[in-house]
Amino acid sequence: MRLPELESADISYRFLGATALNHFFRLPQSPVLYAAADTDLTQLATLYDDPTFPGHPAWDLVVKSGGRDVFIKEEDGFAAHRRDPLSEFSWDPLRRAFHDPMGLYPLLKEARTRLKVKSFSDNVPVGLDEFPHLGEMIGSLDAPVAAVVAARFPIRPMPSSVRPWSPDPTLPPVFHRNVLTEIISGPWPARGLEILRRTGYLADILPDLDALNRVEHSKEGHPEGNAWKHTLETYSYRKTRDLTVGLALLFHDIGKAISRPNGARRFDGHADIGANRAVQILRGLTFTEEMISAVRWLIRYHMIPGALLRLPDHRRDPIMASPLFPLLLEVYRCDLSSTFRGPENYYAACTIYRRFLKTRRRRELYPSRKLVATYLE
Repeated sequence: MRLPELESADISYRFLGATALNHFFRLPQSPVLYAAADTDLTQLATLYDDPTFPGHPAWDLVVKSGGRDVFIKEEDGFAAHRRDPLSEFSWDPLRRAFHDPMGLYPLLKEARTRLKVKSFSDNVPVGLDEFPHLGEMIGSLDAPVAAVVAARFPIRPMPSSVRPWSPDPTLPPVFHRNVLTEIISGPWPARGLEILRRTGYLADILPDLDALNRVEHSKEGHPEGNAWKHTLETYSYRKTRDLTVGLALLFHDIGKAISRPNGARRFDGHADIGANRAVQILRGLTFTEEMISAVRWLIRYHMIPGALLRLPDHRRDPIMASPLFPLLLEVYRCDLSSTFRGPENYYAACTIYRRFLKTRRRRELYPSRKLVATYLE
């Protein structure tokens, strides 16, 4: 984890907050990095192609480095926007040292050591109630910060330490995009997302998701209860932290809150309705058009793998030909696993897809075979 553009210009820098904590806990980095650089904005802008300005007082510049978005602040300016001890915790990759002005390191190290006997896949992060001194030092956290901490790190903020969400119209859309990105790409997204709902963040920023908590599911098909709980449950079955899959899972059922019943179909057309609504939401959050298009496709077709046995070839083959189809199978598996239904339809879909790939490969290797057979007859 380095910023070679800054190093080649002999500029010192530090990774901040969540980025430093990811490094400390030896977790994969999120698609978003945060850093403070010992230089001015003019020089920063000349080091990168197509830098953008996020419109947020805590960050001066957004650049691309190593396939990630890097939010950079001038070192001098960073001090004016420190909000909590976790934001001040930082990592200097050149000196290979943590900067820890609040003395969190010993307690964080104890939490990390304790987790050596566990697997992150156990989904049991250490609570701050087990580290009262750490909880006291961190103090109360804003809802988005607490949600990111709960989703990304083996630290579970106590409910009493999380401040309710206070609407702030000055925050740019990229702020909310980063909150979702960091939560969804973490090991425990359901914990972070529930904090967002409980503190009123969802009702203010993402009301379509908040509405899912009022959409009841049939107990015969969904043991987890309402549509929001079902959405959170899908993350328990992920095999990947891919952001595209994570966003598709988050929004795959939002159409249920606005769809209407039609005969035996209680949520008629919810996949198409939800796909179109997700486009509006993600575009408002400034996600890339490539990401938006992929998520829309996954939501629109998220029930199709279960219907492959019944679909004629001319309808299912174009869907299976998409490079996104393996991601669709992952979304479908997570969705199916959080219901009472067994995995049989998922395995059947995998079998059909393998057969499709084998047939397509054969056609690509021998494109003239059909013509030859036709003329020989």
